[in-house]
Amino acid sequence: MVHRRAHFSTGTAGRMADIERQALRILQPVEGRTSRQLAEELASLEIFSAEEFEPVAKALVRSFDGSRESCLTLPYSVVVACELRNRLRQVSSGTDNPDHHFRRALLEECQDKFESLLQVVDSSTASKSEAALAEKCLVRIVTFIGHLFLGKLGAHKVIHCILTDLIDPGDSLPTEFRVKCSHTLLKIVGHALADVDVSFLVAFIGRLVELTAKSSFGAHTRRLVEELQEISTTSWQPERVVSVRAEMVASHVEVSCTNMGGEQVCAFSLMASAKLPDLVAEVKSQILNPFDVLTLTMMRR
Repeated sequence: MVHRRAHFSTGTAGRMADIERQALRILQPVEGRTSRQLAEELASLEIFSAEEFEPVAKALVRSFDGSRESCLTLPYSVVVACELRNRLRQVSSGTDNPDHHFRRALLEECQDKFESLLQVVDSSTASKSEAALAEKCLVRIVTFIGHLFLGKLGAHKVIHCILTDLIDPGDSLPTEFRVKCSHTLLKIVGHALADVDVSFLVAFIGRLVELTAKSSFGAHTRRLVEELQEISTTSWQPERVVSVRAEMVASHVEVSCTNMGGEQVCAFSLMASAKLPDLVAEVKSQILNPFDVLTLTMMRR
């Protein structure tokens, strides 16, 4: 991931640090304070530029990532972020859009934190205690990002980036921790991701299954991957069609459609003389929850 973070002068850096300290004081867990009260206190901070939302976002991430002795918990931390987003929406006007600046700063902070922790986890020079702490914080950040997505504070492309960084699309085998981290994120966002990009979800889980089969992962990790595969076929849009096969047979076209689990959804015949756009429209009318874009591959038998 490439982020374009601003470089600040000494004076500006001092102000940014001061804003972060103020935000962290507000975010200290105090019994009895509601998420709305916290959000209102954060919104009351004097913010004079888009860049000054960065220390607010940084404080919010630090309040949850496990790097401090006292941390906010889920869903409280994400609720605070959502409340702050809503509060900022109320005061946004014209080209001044604090809601947009805050969400962008929050996601960039999460992604930067994710990448820096992943580097520590992968480092051969990190001590066992450093690696263990980084793993703990990384799981919390991935969990936080997943709940931000569910709260509509992040687009599904962010989830794509996180999962792709965890599991390289190449042929190299990932570590067990990366697979477990992917499992943590998918358990949170899988059902929602299936609604917006089921093709990516199916391909990713299929890759996890393939890599696990080639690996020497332990029984626990294998069970986690099997669990994902089972949930994806039984709970996450089980009727959605992901494969359509069409074959020419004499003067007809035999069409079969399968779902995420590889089970046949329907099978029917069409006249071979039908034009392709009409053929696609007919197939889409016959099946449940089709892709927005459906491609048919014609095969002669």
